[in-house]
Amino acid sequence: MTLTISPIAQHGMLRCDPRTKLAFTLTVGCFCLTSAGGDAPVMQQARGVLICCTFLLLAGSGRLKQALAMGLFSVACVGLAHVTAHWHGTAAWFSTMSLTMWMQMLPSGVAAYWLMATTTASELTSALQRMHIPQAVTIPLAVMFRFFPTAAEEQRAINDAMRMRGVHIRGRKANRMLEYRVVPLVANMVRIGDELTQAALTRGLGARTERTSIARIGFHGLDIVLLTACGACCALWALTAFGVLS
Repeated sequence: MTLTISPIAQHGMLRCDPRTKLAFTLTVGCFCLTSAGGDAPVMQQARGVLICCTFLLLAGSGRLKQALAMGLFSVACVGLAHVTAHWHGTAAWFSTMSLTMWMQMLPSGVAAYWLMATTTASELTSALQRMHIPQAVTIPLAVMFRFFPTAAEEQRAINDAMRMRGVHIRGRKANRMLEYRVVPLVANMVRIGDELTQAALTRGLGARTERTSIARIGFHGLDIVLLTACGACCALWALTAFGVLS
């Protein structure tokens, strides 16, 4: 008997094509992180819609706790920004700049986290291959998508091992945390990156022939909605730049 995992079990209720995820993540980064389009009211409304969609997509992908945590953090940043707006001096400038930076970076970080958490390396490779992306770009991206989950698992293993030996902040060996935790993690990250690169090349990722894949990708209704939203944001940006909208 063959056990199959449904797409909903893997990615939650909202399943998108990797190409749509890349386009949406780049759009969020363009308009929220770099503030493309300026401070026009219509662009501010477009950024609000993108931010709401980002958190909804993360929650709909089966990561409700992460979406709530990041949403509460963003609400806290907005509240602190209103409080510090009445301050004066260097502290006010530093707090305002810090909060503004976090508020601009958070939507892009949430979108990138949603992209990496709901996309496998095989799906990404198949999508990039259909887009005729060069191997010089495909191989590093495929290695990166496998690197972060492996590095996080290695970090958890190191934390468990050091906790058993009393190497933690409240332990008797707190002064050795840098030596016993950070140094092994950095060394293991270098090793993991090398091994993942070799594994990708061994599987034929750098071959000149077209690779086959069992990953199922394709556009659905949600992909059309997100791509339309990305195109609408770009159209509003163009209309704002030419002075049609203000």
